Amino acid sequence: MSRTVFIIVAIVILAGLAYYVWSERERADNSENGAKGPPTPHSTEGAYSDCLDCHSDITDSHDDKFGAGNYDDCLSCHEPAG
Repeated sequence: MSRTVFIIVAIVILAGLAYYVWSERERADNSENGAKGPPTPHSTEGAYSDCLDCHSDITDSHDDKFGAGNYDDCLSCHEPAG
């Protein structure tokens, strides 16, 4: 393989990798901007009074850190919006 062909192939591969990284970052930015729900942090009254209605995905990580089923008082560690 000649040096010119090698350089062209290397540039194409690097450009493809750069495009992939850029598109993944762009997709991540768009998914954060399009998120539905209250702002963070948010009120803990009314429709948002039961934390696990929206934040049920925390149970695995909290089980690992604090023991199974310790979800009674979220506000002892997490501050609500002022």
